[in-house]
Amino acid sequence: MSESLLHAFKGADLYFAESKHISVEAAEEDQTEEEESLLNSFDVDDCEAAGTLRFSTTNTAGGEDNVKKKKPKHSNNQLASSLQAASEGVVIGTTLSDYQRYWNQFKEFCVTIDKAQVASKIDNLFPNLPAEFPTWIALWIMDKCDENDIWTGKAKDPSVPCATYGTAQKMRATISHKFGRDYQLGTQPWLEHPAMPGRFIGNPSLSVTISQYMVSLRRRKIRAGEAVMSARAMDEPTMKRLWEFAWSRDRKEFGPISRKRKAENPSEWAGFLLREMLYLLYLLSMLCLLRYDEALWITWADVTFQVQDLLIKNHWLDATPELFTSQVSYQPAQFRVKLELPFRKTHQYGGIAPFYIYADPDRPWMCLLRAFAIWWLLAHERHRELNGFIFRKKIGVDSISVSPTDCMTSDSFLECFRNNLLDISVDPCPYGTHSFQSQAGVNFCTQVRGWSFRKICDWGGWAENFDNPWYHIQVPLVLERQSSRGSRTLHEPKQARL
Repeated sequence: MSESLLHAFKGADLYFAESKHISVEAAEEDQTEEEESLLNSFDVDDCEAAGTLRFSTTNTAGGEDNVKKKKPKHSNNQLASSLQAASEGVVIGTTLSDYQRYWNQFKEFCVTIDKAQVASKIDNLFPNLPAEFPTWIALWIMDKCDENDIWTGKAKDPSVPCATYGTAQKMRATISHKFGRDYQLGTQPWLEHPAMPGRFIGNPSLSVTISQYMVSLRRRKIRAGEAVMSARAMDEPTMKRLWEFAWSRDRKEFGPISRKRKAENPSEWAGFLLREMLYLLYLLSMLCLLRYDEALWITWADVTFQVQDLLIKNHWLDATPELFTSQVSYQPAQFRVKLELPFRKTHQYGGIAPFYIYADPDRPWMCLLRAFAIWWLLAHERHRELNGFIFRKKIGVDSISVSPTDCMTSDSFLECFRNNLLDISVDPCPYGTHSFQSQAGVNFCTQVRGWSFRKICDWGGWAENFDNPWYHIQVPLVLERQSSRGSRTLHEPKQARL
């Protein structure tokens, strides 16, 4: 950033100075998530252009009790077709129109800061973008989303609205999509041309300047008390809607499905069995603060169902398959799951403490014990001997591979996740494999469960190795959420529990 530009924006100078202290690891993590969101939006664009996006018209309200409800007699293909035509393209179309609206706002902002005489000149800058272009983007987001005026450094007048962090992410996504899709730069990072000093190439949204600023903005929003939820991260309300959708649909056997039937019934990309497997994968990644690939590689050998010993206090016995299929009745509180992971990014040489997972009767849609039990029963119906990977390759509409070594792939997971979001009319563009990483879980643990800093670090496996990069990315986020809550915990048990 040049001295002249620094002099003109006294308020912005303080924010940029703060962002320079953001660690390289945190900036790289932010950039990786933005790249994945961008690639996912490209896939969605391509599917929409090919007419293969599947928009569901099923009402998700009502929850589990809807399983027993019958469809009204007046429901017919004509009505379903009309609803499909009315809703198709609305979710994605709204996102694209937002991109265009924000891009026009950015061009007008560039005129305001004297970087162009007229807004249309900004469209003509590519491919010779100035080196300070990422700074213009950061200033634009800063002007709309930060609490201080970029010109004076003083707090904005109360009459001037201050946009949320979610809006800031949408503004950035606009730039990412504009240069990634329209100008075909994809996820190429913003770098100085190796053979032409002074000239920069790549997507300006994927610059260190933008990544550091976005991380620092998020931290300021949290310190100010904003309930920051990344537009890329899953949250409890969305999980509840997915859970309600799965339980609101009748269970049925799926045979071969024609293309015509797929077009007429877009929600039949999967049945109850596959949706329950996916839901367990979502919930496991979110609540145990796992990367999605760590969750995908979990096997049945890593999972032990345990039942409370009625004779010895605080003692648990390994439950056998015969126990689950017997007529003996047990209360949910008498069960738990012991999950032992053989590998984690933060523990590449083992030594991982087991997760102990208990029932959550108050939030059945967030009950990981319940999700494990349901998937165990469903999988046991299909395969008598359960071994190998828990999350198997998708076969057809509602079946999984019989091979214990046939793990679900990343591409298949993303396609299923995208379709699952469209089931509940959620735009899948910002989401990807990162959506279930620790940010979603940290949000839930702090904002819903009220866990302390130490408890979350203990649960996530970050407490024992304070020198690993993953710790330095996540712990500031936890600390800021705790400070914004104003809470302190004097004593926590050694092992956190769900």
